Amino acid sequence: MGKWYQRQKLIHQIALVILVGFAISFFLTLYLLSYDKSQRFHQLSISGALARIVSVSEMLEKTPDNLHDSILSASRSSDLHLSLSRSPRISAHDGTSPTAQRLLSQLHSSGIQQVRLSFVNQPQRPMMNLPYQQMQSMHQSMMGANNIRPNRSSMMPRQSMMGAGSNRAEHKGSGNHYRRFANAAAYSATINGSVQLSNGQWLNFSSGIENKITHWSTSVLIALITMMLITVLLSLFIIHRALKPIRELGQAAQSFAKHKQVNEVSNNAPLDLAPTISAFNNMQHQVTDYIAERTKLLAAISHDLRTPLTSLRLRLEFIEDSEDKQQMLTTLATLEKMLTETMRFAKNDTQKEARQMTKIDSLLQTIVDEYDEKGIVISYPKPAAFSASIAPVNVRRMIENLINNAIQYAGNNATIALDAKKNHNQLIICVSDDGIGIPEEKFDDVLKPFTRLNEARDTQSSNIGLGLSITQSLASAYGGQLILEPNEPHGLKATITIALS
Repeated sequence: MGKWYQRQKLIHQIALVILVGFAISFFLTLYLLSYDKSQRFHQLSISGALARIVSVSEMLEKTPDNLHDSILSASRSSDLHLSLSRSPRISAHDGTSPTAQRLLSQLHSSGIQQVRLSFVNQPQRPMMNLPYQQMQSMHQSMMGANNIRPNRSSMMPRQSMMGAGSNRAEHKGSGNHYRRFANAAAYSATINGSVQLSNGQWLNFSSGIENKITHWSTSVLIALITMMLITVLLSLFIIHRALKPIRELGQAAQSFAKHKQVNEVSNNAPLDLAPTISAFNNMQHQVTDYIAERTKLLAAISHDLRTPLTSLRLRLEFIEDSEDKQQMLTTLATLEKMLTETMRFAKNDTQKEARQMTKIDSLLQTIVDEYDEKGIVISYPKPAAFSASIAPVNVRRMIENLINNAIQYAGNNATIALDAKKNHNQLIICVSDDGIGIPEEKFDDVLKPFTRLNEARDTQSSNIGLGLSITQSLASAYGGQLILEPNEPHGLKATITIALS
């Protein structure tokens, strides 16, 4: 995972960190807010229920017993179940918590002395199924029926209170319908309790809260997710703009590596990137200045060396013909060629030939014919005529360097082949031979300047090891590359790619 993350683009790495961070913070915040919201509704439900219990107990104390059922029926609601019994439905009192002590104090101050409370733990709140007669009343109200008070005999609770441990009463017929209605309007119990009246009866109650009240609404969740996505996208947009100088810096570096031309990057960037961009711009100027000075130095050396070489050649002309004279003339010719090739290699970095439309098939055929006149046969299956925008002199130079390299190392009996094709926006030229080839482990070495595989043989042939280096440099200058690979079954295959746009 770590390696995969490191291989991604910087903008993608930052986007992943932001997205994961926002997701974690979003869900954590949602969880904390939901918990706090549920707790507050839980406390509000308990406080409201006890206030209503105090009011109902006062009414029961002041009214005759035959009205108690009517009072209980009128006082019941979807979130509060009330019933009267001879014994308390809550067998044990949970009075150890500070909240219980505070509620007991409130009830005692209201004149209620005998109290038994049972708190329902919030994470494990059971469903509060309401009694049959209450469900019937709620159903009639929702169906638009008249507010018909049920019979006295049906007002007794058909099931025990939640948390008290009693069995639920079974209903037949229409009772099943109201139990299904209760499940649709589910409530979670928050507190169960029993308070004793002055006549010895116990007022039992079970308070609950509707489940959907404690849940986040869909519109709120959509709004929160939308805000998170907008924030993430806005952050990515700002980061993308902030990383623009880095992209420009990378493009300028690639352009400078290929063309050796100064392409200054705008310094309108964040403060921590400005020194890097300024240093890169200065480096471009320093490198180009160094290349120009090197070229001038080589030109001066070439001029200074040509004078004594010319003087030596003139002196040799006055010497009688002999084997020593011929060897000295050959050595002078080798020195002049080495000097010329070194100058050409140095000028490649500062001089770049302009492109022009050229007939590729005609150019290659001309090269093949010139070598044929020298007695060197090159296999060239002439392709269909096509033109491309290239630097004809430099392309010709690259091809000749590869052919000369094949002649030098392939051997006298080797076959040299030349081929060219156009592939999308690239011109591909291949020079192959079936000679002894070059070991693969030395492919990188032969592309370095002044590298010769056979020192003794290359010195005698005036080869100074710059042909492949010049070819690679020219190909890179025109947006391509030089590729070396073994030829099948043996030999070397050198391929030049040149960008056409």
